Amino acid sequence: MIELPEGAPMARFQSYVHDLETLHGWLDVDLVHNCFLMGEEVGELFKAVRKYEKLFAQGGAAPVDAEAARAHVGEEIVDVLNYLLAIANRLDLDVEAAFRAKNATNQTRSWAPMKG
Repeated sequence: MIELPEGAPMARFQSYVHDLETLHGWLDVDLVHNCFLMGEEVGELFKAVRKYEKLFAQGGAAPVDAEAARAHVGEEIVDVLNYLLAIANRLDLDVEAAFRAKNATNQTRSWAPMKG
């Protein structure tokens, strides 16, 4: 069983995803296909958020349990995160370093509200 310790740094998350991919034989999935698969997971995340927010429910659909819907959003976020980390691993990127560098840049920027 692969384990991820509580409070692990992002590098350990990346290592965990690599170990998970090794376990399932997914290391031969190339960068482009990982991007496609992540795109599918993003769609599933959006659908889960839509269900949680009770937007555009199908007629005759069973009522949505709010806590179950919230938990499902969490599951889909994890699927997206797993693919993001797998993509970073394919490129040998340190996600934590990239996160810190990009957000340091973002702190120097300002965004004005769009005028409608």
